[in-house]
Amino acid sequence: MKRFLSLLCGLAAGSMLLSAQIPPKSTGQLRASQLKLKVFPKLRTTEMLKSLNKQITLEGYFYDGSIPMLVDDIEKVRMDMPLSADSYVPLVGQQTQLKWGDHVRVTGQLEKGSAHLSRETAVLRISSPANLQVVAKSQVNWGEKLTLRLNPAVIAGIIAAMNAPHAVLIAGGWSPADNHIRYWNDLKTMYSILVAQGYPKGNITVLYADGVAKDGSMPVNYSATAANINTVFTSLAGKSGTGSTVYIMSNDHGTQLAGGHTGLCLWNYQVMSDTDFAAQVDKVKTYKKMIIQMKQCFSGGFVAPLTKANRIVMSSCSPTQVSWSNSTATFGEFTFWYFSAFLGHKPDGSGAVNADANGDGKISIMEAYNFARSHDTANEQPHYDDNGIPPAQTVALPFGGDGPVGAATFLK
Repeated sequence: MKRFLSLLCGLAAGSMLLSAQIPPKSTGQLRASQLKLKVFPKLRTTEMLKSLNKQITLEGYFYDGSIPMLVDDIEKVRMDMPLSADSYVPLVGQQTQLKWGDHVRVTGQLEKGSAHLSRETAVLRISSPANLQVVAKSQVNWGEKLTLRLNPAVIAGIIAAMNAPHAVLIAGGWSPADNHIRYWNDLKTMYSILVAQGYPKGNITVLYADGVAKDGSMPVNYSATAANINTVFTSLAGKSGTGSTVYIMSNDHGTQLAGGHTGLCLWNYQVMSDTDFAAQVDKVKTYKKMIIQMKQCFSGGFVAPLTKANRIVMSSCSPTQVSWSNSTATFGEFTFWYFSAFLGHKPDGSGAVNADANGDGKISIMEAYNFARSHDTANEQPHYDDNGIPPAQTVALPFGGDGPVGAATFLK
């Protein structure tokens, strides 16, 4: 499918017309032999070749399923074997509109082939359409040309689908006792923001706890397990295009692992390490920008493994800190303010906000991060990287080479 879409994109960038040939019909089709069409003597003979660079007249059947030519027996072109050199002569120069199988008489100058026909010992150059006479119209109908005109709207739709944004939203839950309502609230709020920004609902994949939605505000596609994360990123690798923005959000619990690594807690006590998660994300190689927002405890440990060119990676806390809910435990602290930046108001309805620092009427990823960082009052230090080079920044952006990419990047 991906190669097919790439072919159509190439077509869209070039010609809008395809020429194809109507294949022989399996029933109701008369072959040349059944019609008792004439079989002409050999066309390319030793005697004929003595007339190189002279005017001659040849008679045969017209065919141009590969190159324009006269053939001595129209049935031969149906065989999946090379034509013998004496059974055809290529035609070059002026031609009128002919149908495959037309019995024609052609006068022209016999020449040695050149360019792409350089291996041909003879071609017939027609200087005027008047030198080409149709003796009898074709009695076979399997050689008509069919011009397929592709609808520009269809082409545009295919390109748009290839470049459409995609998102993966993950909240592991860990266990029934640990799967707090704020994780559902965070995911469904991000889901609604993405939909409002034009993300097709079918392009947003949600992996949540045991796979059961809390309400009808957001569909859940999978339970949040390592196997399902593998499935989702394997699939996404074949869907995102060169113009796609890919948004990834992880939420819920995190943990510290041996060797200085950190882990993402999934459903039913599973843990995925920072490097294993990065390996899954790295399956997606084709995209315009990738935005990765990590909320869980110790999420700062995920920033360095995920950092690459054209990626914006942020976390709510450092590799050694726990992350926190807001004061009402209904959202994450960092995510509450991050969502507020895009919404223009607090997600609990408690008031309006303005995160548009440069006054251009839209919120960049850097602006949303700066707003969330400056309003986050919990004991956590958000991290950010967008230049593809560790270390991450913990201060207001831009700073230390980070920030310009995020300043020019929006959700879609």
